[in-house]
Amino acid sequence: MSASDATGYPDDEALAALRNREPEAVERWIYGQRDFIRSVLFRYTKDGDTAEDLIQETFLQALRSLPSFRGDSKITTWLYSIARNVALSRLRQTRRYNYLESETLEHVQATSEGELETNTEGPSPADDTVRSEEMRLLHDALDELSPSYREVVALRDLEELSTREVAEQLGLSRVNVRVRLHRARTALREQLQPRLDAAYRVAA
Repeated sequence: MSASDATGYPDDEALAALRNREPEAVERWIYGQRDFIRSVLFRYTKDGDTAEDLIQETFLQALRSLPSFRGDSKITTWLYSIARNVALSRLRQTRRYNYLESETLEHVQATSEGELETNTEGPSPADDTVRSEEMRLLHDALDELSPSYREVVALRDLEELSTREVAEQLGLSRVNVRVRLHRARTALREQLQPRLDAAYRVAA
């Protein structure tokens, strides 16, 4: 083990090799930290499969950034920052599109029933604007679903009926309700994704 390996700081020779993306240096300093990177990704995602999926993305980001790496921090500190950003980016994306089963649909249901609960501190004007836009996009996307998909989403997610109750109302088996609901939610996400992306770009 070289002195630079022991300290975690690449010496001048190792740094030059890294910045030039020389295979031996990359293998030792970047790919050799796979277990460390996985542990960082897992710390943020709390999911082993997701962490494993994001390792290659972290490697890619590190390779792209190597020419600008100054070597004034430990390689693990530098990689930690990259892995953290990769994990948080995935979490932001996941949370944005998972709201169909949580906050937005709950909010839409409460609003449609006139039972919207208010926060004790009150929502900020920015929160109101974002929520209003999300609801508009949600309803627009729902309108473009087929009647059978729109019906099952409305019953299961908006009215919060159980799978059994939805099955009874639609004359379907519970298995068929689950299959139709999964397909309907997938179609709804496909409708919403480009609209949300456009909305967030405008707001940024």
